[in-house]
Amino acid sequence: MPVVRLTEVRINGFRNLATTSLEVPVEGAILVGANGQGKTNFLEAIHFLSRFRSFRGTRHGDAIAFGAGHFRVEGGVRYRDGRSHAVAVAADGDRRRVTVDGAVVSRPQEVAGTLLAVTLRPEDLELVSGSPEARRAYVDELLALACRPYRRALSQYDRVLRQRNELLRGAGASLTQIEAWDEALIAAGAGLVVARARLVDRLADRFAATAARVAADGEAGEYEVEYAPSVPVDPASTGCEETVRGAWSRALVERYEVDRARGWTTVGPHRDDLSIRQGGRDLARYGSQGERRTAAVALRLMEAEVLEADTGQRPVLLLDDVFSELDEGRSERLLECLGERHQRFVTSPRPVPWLADGLARWTVAEGRIEAMTAIAAG
Repeated sequence: MPVVRLTEVRINGFRNLATTSLEVPVEGAILVGANGQGKTNFLEAIHFLSRFRSFRGTRHGDAIAFGAGHFRVEGGVRYRDGRSHAVAVAADGDRRRVTVDGAVVSRPQEVAGTLLAVTLRPEDLELVSGSPEARRAYVDELLALACRPYRRALSQYDRVLRQRNELLRGAGASLTQIEAWDEALIAAGAGLVVARARLVDRLADRFAATAARVAADGEAGEYEVEYAPSVPVDPASTGCEETVRGAWSRALVERYEVDRARGWTTVGPHRDDLSIRQGGRDLARYGSQGERRTAAVALRLMEAEVLEADTGQRPVLLLDDVFSELDEGRSERLLECLGERHQRFVTSPRPVPWLADGLARWTVAEGRIEAMTAIAAG
């Protein structure tokens, strides 16, 4: 049985989904239905229970059903040691309200991950071929879920960065004033660089192995992921905070005139990236669609592994029409990688016998979810 799982879900006023109360099978379920019927919306609702926001990147109020004044999603969470929690997320307009066991949470991010969920979607291709911002967000969210102090450090860094940028855009700011903010910026951000570097170092071998398992037969060259810091320091030294501090301090002084001209800070963790390669080729520029999807899937599977290792919770997997985006060979190999360790929810426009093995089948039509298979006792 998974280390952590959903036991029940109740949904009201969420996108096109009808008011729903479902008991959830231990293994999970496959949701079958035509496009536009609400399958992805169900996964989004579960994602709200895990991270208290949409994976679409939209405002909370955008998830409220047409004509409704609010939405509410509730879930029961059970752990292997017998503990359980009730998590609920509601939104009235863009005002969000999170409760755990009936108590309102004033700082939701402090309880994010009460239910851990990892989502695999076709849009994950942006992790490989999109902007550096998407890859930074991937690393930051993974670290924030696994380590709450990182979340607080990132928030502090963002505040100091905004203040330094405001000073750069202002008239008459002296070098002495800016240097004072440089010290605060480095103090807030050096630990972020070190944490990111150590995480990617942990990911590298697992990423290569997982991508190789999913990759097409005959692909030449190993898949690689490497941290690409904005701070001008040898990647091999990014795990040393003292080295990062020194290199960053010198870079800020050297780029003072550039920063003043542009009105923003041009070096720091907010400019970091991941280098994702296959056979030495940058996949963002030279990878095929299949190679990029392999790399994106590997990143998400690594996310699940790291969260389990660092929190002791085995995340729920939310797979949104992933198999239709992969060729048959990659699909079969991905299924082997997933195994049966995780509770998982899979969407598909049509029944897939080999995929549904061991999973309850739910049909989704016009926002209504109907369980077609008896659920397992949990």
